[in-house]
Amino acid sequence: MCLTKPIQLKKISGKSATVGAGKNARKIDISLIKNPRVGDWVLSQADLAIEKISAKEAKETLKLLK
Repeated sequence: MCLTKPIQLKKISGKSATVGAGKNARKIDISLIKNPRVGDWVLSQADLAIEKISAKEAKETLKLLK
């Protein structure tokens, strides 16, 4: 079973995006996302963004994962 986690795009460069901040910053592949923009929330698995979701969905999911 795989678990996807909501994450917010902080910086976009080509087909990759930086997510997280400071020591936790990392790059993920966003090539599957249509018209990605900084600030968008996506579901990420194994450093691959697989679906764009609303901020409301992201916050609800993150709350449940705590």
